[in-house]
Amino acid sequence: MRGPWRAAVALALHLGFFAVPIALVLGLLAIALYTFRYDRGSGLEAALAALVVGAVFAIGLRAVLSTRVDPRGVALRRDEQPQLWKLVSSIADAAGAEPPDEIRVTSEPGIAIVEDTALLGLRTRGRYLEIGMPLLAALTISELRALLAREIGMLGGSGMAVTARRCARTVERTVASLTSGPVKCLFGGYARAYTAVAAPVSFQLEPGADRLAVRVAGKRAAITALRKRVAIELGWRDYAEEFLSMATTIGHAPDVILGFRAFMDHPARKPALAERAKQAIAEGTDRTDGGPPTRDRIAAMKQLKSADRELDDRPAFGALREPRTSVPALEDELVVEGLGARLPWPELVRLAGAAQAAQQAAQLSSAIEQSGLQIDPAIGGVLAAVHRGQARDLINPALNPGLDPERLDQAAEDMLVELLGGAVVDALVCARRAHHELDWGGPPLVRLAAGGQPLDPDRLVRPAVADPRLIPGLHRTLVDLGVPLNHLRPPEAEPEPALAGIISPVQVSGTGYELLVTDRGLVLLPSQASSTKRLLSGALARLRKAEYEQLDELAATPVAELRDQPGAHWVDTRDVAAARLVQLRAGWTLRLEMYLDEYAVSALPAEIVADEEGVAEVELSSTGDAMEHGDPYGGIGELMGARMIVADTASEANE
Repeated sequence: MRGPWRAAVALALHLGFFAVPIALVLGLLAIALYTFRYDRGSGLEAALAALVVGAVFAIGLRAVLSTRVDPRGVALRRDEQPQLWKLVSSIADAAGAEPPDEIRVTSEPGIAIVEDTALLGLRTRGRYLEIGMPLLAALTISELRALLAREIGMLGGSGMAVTARRCARTVERTVASLTSGPVKCLFGGYARAYTAVAAPVSFQLEPGADRLAVRVAGKRAAITALRKRVAIELGWRDYAEEFLSMATTIGHAPDVILGFRAFMDHPARKPALAERAKQAIAEGTDRTDGGPPTRDRIAAMKQLKSADRELDDRPAFGALREPRTSVPALEDELVVEGLGARLPWPELVRLAGAAQAAQQAAQLSSAIEQSGLQIDPAIGGVLAAVHRGQARDLINPALNPGLDPERLDQAAEDMLVELLGGAVVDALVCARRAHHELDWGGPPLVRLAAGGQPLDPDRLVRPAVADPRLIPGLHRTLVDLGVPLNHLRPPEAEPEPALAGIISPVQVSGTGYELLVTDRGLVLLPSQASSTKRLLSGALARLRKAEYEQLDELAATPVAELRDQPGAHWVDTRDVAAARLVQLRAGWTLRLEMYLDEYAVSALPAEIVADEEGVAEVELSSTGDAMEHGDPYGGIGELMGARMIVADTASEANE
């Protein structure tokens, strides 16, 4: 089924979602009135049944109709940014679509029209155009025009097709917002049926949107924008991991947009990102929204006949009024709360590099302390211990207990090289013999004060760590560089566990707990919600919102405070010997074999620990009404690592 017929069928199905329950209730009331004329008792029973059915439908409809879209980012008022608004309005006129109610700038590398709707998409309450700051940093004006035209063009097609697509998006968003329960189960079935009918409608709108992009921006700009968008998404992830993380390390805000533009334009980054984007487009892995692959869209654009347009190669943030002041102001509103004054990138990198080296030196001291070896934690003492063949025992406490045994030797070498190299750099920085230098092409450089030569700590330290016979040569080299061999840092305090996700609730020995998954262990908090309340939360928006708010509050609370709450239990990853995740038809079971001797650091009561043939075991099971926050299952996988075996019901039965 193609063309307008599919959109018409989708809308008919959507209208039927409302019409059928109403018709059913009205039919029951009509039966009740008719029966009441002949038998009052039976008529009252039929009327009561109609009221019960109507109440059930009303509760369910209220749950699915209460979903709202909260606009993200920072709003750009028309009087503050007339140039951008004029650009968007001209594209909307060309598309024959209504302009957005608001233009908002977000911190994500994307561009989208987000609609807040009523009646599951049949009516629009608000329309927001979200533009990611990374796009403003890395695109040109012509490329931004092309992407804007493509998004706005999706609203300018056939009226029925646009409405069917909007309803499909609203239905998907509503299903995702519902918690477990009968309402989600029933509405999820309808959502699957509607999506199967309406999903191809978006494909019918895509070509028209791409043609509009070519018409208003030119073929070259439209094709380049598609390719650059993929590169920007890849580059933003790298930029956030390698550079923006430094801001949180030292607590100062950087120049995000100027830094990202320099990052993307660096001679070492630009061709590498372009090649990665080209590969992603060729493999079709660049699209995750269900739309046609970018390679197919580019091929279709190349076939279009369109007059060339003059390119505007100015940076996209040139569409903003006074970008020198407006861009930093937008960054300040989008930046993570709690960061201090803005620092230029060279200064920020210098401070962040020094902080990282100091942390690595402290981690080395901590590993030595936990190892129990009688080793001087200064650099000279570590060199002597490695020369004696104690490297593996020295660094073992710093290794992930979930590592594959076959990788332990290489992991131990890598960890010791990293921490010892960091301690050497820390010693040089403290002695003012070196500093960290910004390099957009890779990690910060360590620059020696004498002669200005760069220093690669990995290349300096690794040969001697791999072959302890080379330690005397490393010792002489460090002395020649002016490294104080008596340099050390106090042992690092036990790091605060970082939350990966929450599962609410799980069952442990017949009791409900909130399971918080961290990078250092599991926290079990007694669950306060009853099963009845959780089932109702799937139907009542107020209860559902309260459940989500409770999970948000748990996620925002420091793990140390949660561990100190009454009834809380702690499963430390260092005490886990093995884990077995059994996937069942209705959920899963996670069995943990524990080392609960006098050296254990877990805090578990005897009532939730089973003794199976002398092995301590804790069993966690999923529940049918569980909610998730973050990525708890990915966190469990990383936490357990090679210690965890995943099995299904069939394989479990065979054993």
